[in-house]
Amino acid sequence: MDSRLPLFKIEAILHDYLQPYRCECRAESSGLSVRVYGEQSDHEELTVLGVTHDQCRDAANLVRLAQELRIEMVVTRSEMPAERATASAID
Repeated sequence: MDSRLPLFKIEAILHDYLQPYRCECRAESSGLSVRVYGEQSDHEELTVLGVTHDQCRDAANLVRLAQELRIEMVVTRSEMPAERATASAID
């Protein structure tokens, strides 16, 4: 099994790069799960499962992971209005 940084260190690095968002990391059997929350609320913005230990082995990999999470949040948000418009057109 690949080594990874301790959870508190992973969360601290992700927190620095995901500001103003907050995150919570949990160890899972298949890797880590990362939940990203809004800056002022407990609203969950994104959940990613199966983050590999390799992605968490050092700060450089965690910075890349944070960048990927930001991109995913932007993509997810940009898809939501289109989905609502499609649903409204069907009704």
